Amino acid sequence: MNRITKLSNTVIKRYNNPGTVVVLSLYPNQGETYTAGKTGVASYTKNVVRNMRRKVIVLCDIETVPEVYVEDHALVIRCFRKDHLGMWLDIWHALSRFPDVQTVLTQYDFAMYGNPMVSSIGLVFLGFLRIHGYRTFVTLHHVVDDVTKLKGHVGLGGSPKDAFIANIYNFLFHTFYRILSLVSSHVIVLETSLKDKLRTIAPWVATSAIPHGVDANLRPMPTKLARKKLGIPVRDHVIIFFGYINWFKGADIFARTFARVHHLLGKRVHVIIAGGESPTLANRPYYQYFFREVRDEVRASKHITLTGYVPQKDIATYFSAADLIVFPYRHYMTASGVLSLTFSYRKPFIISRPLAEMFHSEDFERQLAHAGLRASDITFDLYPQSIIDMTKEVLINGRKAKLVVMANSLRTARSYVRVAKAYEDLLFPRALGRSKAHTIRYR
Repeated sequence: MNRITKLSNTVIKRYNNPGTVVVLSLYPNQGETYTAGKTGVASYTKNVVRNMRRKVIVLCDIETVPEVYVEDHALVIRCFRKDHLGMWLDIWHALSRFPDVQTVLTQYDFAMYGNPMVSSIGLVFLGFLRIHGYRTFVTLHHVVDDVTKLKGHVGLGGSPKDAFIANIYNFLFHTFYRILSLVSSHVIVLETSLKDKLRTIAPWVATSAIPHGVDANLRPMPTKLARKKLGIPVRDHVIIFFGYINWFKGADIFARTFARVHHLLGKRVHVIIAGGESPTLANRPYYQYFFREVRDEVRASKHITLTGYVPQKDIATYFSAADLIVFPYRHYMTASGVLSLTFSYRKPFIISRPLAEMFHSEDFERQLAHAGLRASDITFDLYPQSIIDMTKEVLINGRKAKLVVMANSLRTARSYVRVAKAYEDLLFPRALGRSKAHTIRYR
């Protein structure tokens, strides 16, 4: 186990009080928010933590060696290595140093902490905490209601054997969610539609939807400067897929669709896949086969660029250079962190019909209407011609400007300042008084 030895009594006393919240998660490198190769949950967590108005203890993954440091107002304790059964004992050892802290917020996703066995023991750990009087809040980042819609993501095909295995997976996922609902005081999801999915599996769950936050501190750079950095002429079109190369996100669909699209609307097209291998799937043979297919499609094309992991310092460059961000998701099971970045950088975007389910939330519908748009104005079906037609329609008419207006509005409405306050209202409802001004509503 990784024993914590650098915590002084002074530091413990400063953070050891009932008003402190312990956050359990993966976490970006010190001094960074969007660490290349880290899951999006890590950057989400850091954005929430840094905007909370109280003391926070972050128990997170070790980079190289165990360490303790204060960043912003949070005490960061890197105390466990993911994918090791002993990580939960390491977490308990760190947590027990703060006996007066009774509120724990855990970021959870089925594969986030390692293999299924490690993740499942996390449920036992949460139950242990609850039995010992802790208030156990969980932010659930994925809700998988039907694995057959994710078959390529989990390495399944269309055979009867794979259909049988998918049914077993469905049973295991649903059991996981039902147990989670019992060992958690409250489960938080990131969209209203995900809350509805969870309640169909575990109707008794105490749950709230707090929208995925938008980092309002991010600023786009001038398009001309961004294009110059990338060696792209200002007058050309730039179309981007951003994020990890995943099956359910449709990276292969994006590559195949634009592989033969050299010009649009009389302009040369530059197509960029700004991302690398999924850190949670990279070691699985079926994923390596999928990734090679995408890479080979890119190599066969002369105008598609596959960047690999994008370091934090370059994120603004790619978004600022883009005319359009494309989201060809095959299935909707999680709020999109890349869509959040799209709002941060005020960029136009189009979405697949499966992802359009995310836009059923009240604030999305309100902002679409405010911008003079309907969901159908930005939604495409998952075949190449539909994607290309929607791309043209957004680039050629006023929808592009309207989407910038919508993104700018959501940048404010879903800012992490408001999201963090929504968390605090839920975690400590009486401690923050009755003022609801500038707070995101959650249900």
